[in-house]
Amino acid sequence: MISKLEANDLLDVYGELLTKRQREILSLYYEEDFSYTEISEELEISRAAAMDSVHRATNLLEKYESVIGYVAKKKLLNQWILQHEDIEQIEVLKKIF
Repeated sequence: MISKLEANDLLDVYGELLTKRQREILSLYYEEDFSYTEISEELEISRAAAMDSVHRATNLLEKYESVIGYVAKKKLLNQWILQHEDIEQIEVLKKIF
């Protein structure tokens, strides 16, 4: 499974592609740091259902990223910008993205 930081990045970018319930469960798990037990109590579902939902929705986010690659490209672009001090090039890139 991916780290919580990576999952939050993916959730920010691709979260709207998930169902409302999937977003709610992942938000509780990754953003609020709820355990599976806490999620199950909060949403009145079984612990197994909470765990299964987290895994399935996380796999979907990873699948979206593997196909689209937006988060990876954004990270590469940010690294490149930090390595280059040419303000003119940075301004051009900001207009593009």
